[in-house]
Amino acid sequence: MLDSRLRTPAKAKVASGNTLILTTAMPHAIGHADVITVTASDGRPAIPAILDALAARAITSVLIEGGGRVAASFIHAGAVDAIEWFRAPILLGGEGRPCVASLALAKLADAPKFRRLGVEPVGDDLWERYARV
Repeated sequence: MLDSRLRTPAKAKVASGNTLILTTAMPHAIGHADVITVTASDGRPAIPAILDALAARAITSVLIEGGGRVAASFIHAGAVDAIEWFRAPILLGGEGRPCVASLALAKLADAPKFRRLGVEPVGDDLWERYARV
């Protein structure tokens, strides 16, 4: 779990089991979680530092479920091998939140490329799976 400022409550249920919390703040006890301080980039945990901390614990695969900035950070760092995407048949327009924040691309050719592996209906939604090219 990423928590830049280590605001997770000490008694949070998420910290009751085998949980890693990566932060840029001074560590303190949060439930039974292992709190790991990593270097920052723009006030947030730096992706290379996160990956190094996970690799040091022999963790080679993670699920990234966060906001658009978290997603963009991992994509921009080249750390995303697969995308599991759920799409609903609704339009939010400008009031919605982006699923991926800016990647600061200089040109279209710089965009990360993924190959669609499959699409399955899940109720009215679509579940799309992609792999990095």
